[in-house]
Amino acid sequence: MKIIPVDNEIKEGDNLFVDNVFVEYVNYDGDCISNRPQALEIFTENNGIKRFIVFKTERFSISDIDELIQIFNDFKTRAGLK
Repeated sequence: MKIIPVDNEIKEGDNLFVDNVFVEYVNYDGDCISNRPQALEIFTENNGIKRFIVFKTERFSISDIDELIQIFNDFKTRAGLK
């Protein structure tokens, strides 16, 4: 048996498919405006035809664009996205 991201193969046989992925990234230190923890939720939703990537946050600040790229690359790997 293999575990396969849903976009990679036709759903058949003896395989398990990852249909939805949810990851929450948390900055516990906050930022210079708010010292409260900040969270960024990134998850996938499948409407039966295609998987969409959804972002949800009340506040999530970064000081360097490379941090956001690192988060996106991490989610891409965890979700098995191309």
